[in-house]
Amino acid sequence: MSDSDREDEVRTAVASFLERNFPQIRGHGGDFAITEVDLEDGNGSVSITLSGACSGCGVSSMTTQAIQQRLPSEVEAIDVVSVSTGFDGLAEGTSRDVPPDVPF
Repeated sequence: MSDSDREDEVRTAVASFLERNFPQIRGHGGDFAITEVDLEDGNGSVSITLSGACSGCGVSSMTTQAIQQRLPSEVEAIDVVSVSTGFDGLAEGTSRDVPPDVPF
């Protein structure tokens, strides 16, 4: 499988994860974009931008944290997740060592 095919596969898996687990993003007038996928250094990473109603939403920080904590356990190629909502510094990366009992 080529690097491009692998990246496309990961993008599809991330989009599917977001649509399946976070329908409220689009249901509440927001949207998401997968802005970067980096699979080259052994620690796969993805950058996601939440837009529309997500920018300024009072619970976007909770959505951001839930995405960062749950995505690596569902998409094997991803270890680090960055999420931006238009507020600088709101989202930070996370890794697979998030305790399994996090209530998200």
